[in-house]
Amino acid sequence: MKRLARILGGAAVLALGCSEPSGPVAGDLIVSLAGPLQARAVKFRLVGPRTAVGSGGTGYRVYAANLLADTMHLIVVAPLGTTLGPGPIARVSVPDVRRVGAYVAIVDEVAGPTYALQNPTQFTLTVVRP
Repeated sequence: MKRLARILGGAAVLALGCSEPSGPVAGDLIVSLAGPLQARAVKFRLVGPRTAVGSGGTGYRVYAANLLADTMHLIVVAPLGTTLGPGPIARVSVPDVRRVGAYVAIVDEVAGPTYALQNPTQFTLTVVRP
């Protein structure tokens, strides 16, 4: 009987230890760029709660301004002589990474390699967990 109680108790501890936390899980989300053309810089809006924004190890310059409580305007610029590749362009620290669907990135303007404006509808941004 004692052996059965130990086995059940151990199983309960393992089950509780492997469960997902019930509260918010702070962490980072990645904003990725996709499009058929090269881009030197992109200006976009990020809608959703967040705490900070950075380049996320991409080497790109990220400029950000909070204009509304839930909307941040960002400009991401590639280093001189390069372009923004398809893929990650910024990292966003958020209060709960499990709510990734609550974040939307909207392309406003795109500059090509010669700084000429590109059609922003040719580019898309996605917000994903790393």
